Amino acid sequence: MRLTSRRPDDADVIRARLRALLDEGRRASGWLPDDDPLRDAPVTGVNVLRRRAAGDPEEHLDADDDADDDPYDDSFDGDPRDGLPSGLGRHRAPARTVRVDPGRRGSWALWVCGLVAALAVAGWTWLDRPSVQPAPAAGPSAAVTAGSSASPSVGGASDAQSSDAQATVVVSVVGLVVAPGLVTLPEGARVADAVAAAGGLLPGADAASVNLAAVVTDGQQVAVGVPGAAGAAPGATGGGGTSAGPLDLNAATATDLDALPGIGPVLAQRIVDHRGEHGRFTSVEQLDDVPGIGPAVYSGLADLVRV
Repeated sequence: MRLTSRRPDDADVIRARLRALLDEGRRASGWLPDDDPLRDAPVTGVNVLRRRAAGDPEEHLDADDDADDDPYDDSFDGDPRDGLPSGLGRHRAPARTVRVDPGRRGSWALWVCGLVAALAVAGWTWLDRPSVQPAPAAGPSAAVTAGSSASPSVGGASDAQSSDAQATVVVSVVGLVVAPGLVTLPEGARVADAVAAAGGLLPGADAASVNLAAVVTDGQQVAVGVPGAAGAAPGATGGGGTSAGPLDLNAATATDLDALPGIGPVLAQRIVDHRGEHGRFTSVEQLDDVPGIGPAVYSGLADLVRV
């Protein structure tokens, strides 16, 4: 950083102005009146010059004032501007002017500082920008929670059903199957599942000899292709521990009747409904009164049921 100042030389300015006045006085001609105000003026360098320029004799001046006649005398102690007209030679010196020059390195430093500040403002603005947060969607979990809190009995029922669904039953499969014996099935399985668990039907076995769509129960015996043996197991199960034999039409349920050959769920329900509407069966022959039971079905059931 460089500081420059200008100091004008007042003496040089005054000397230049005095020379101009002297040259002007030498070229002028004429005389001054007797009441010249310069005669009574104080003896100064400027007044002496004016008298000389006007041609005024200097005999009235003292000898001591001769030293003051030379305007270029450096021993003059007074202010050379004394006696000058107002504004002449009284210029105010200009104040110091300071110019800041950071130089090349300083300029680069200012540029770098400005760039860093701009990047900082941009980064702060970017980080402080508003962001959109997605609202949490009300998923099925909320509905499940509300439903479970509102109806706890439903949850208990579903738990009971799940435990029941995991239960199993043991069924005995005999007759014309590949591997007769006991099979374990999940509760609610069909006779077809029991036959498949026993290896399936043997060649020549009649699939119509057993109702493959019937639901098996725990402890039931499924006889495939064995006449007269199919009703033994349902009779024992429906009787609640009674001895094996023909199925009692008045005590059998729709499930028990469904296990008989040639009787499906629809026909078994019709037998139960007929018994509820007309009372107990008094003879096996009354099965002919049930809609859907013809002579062929009755002949297959005559030996498997009783009253």
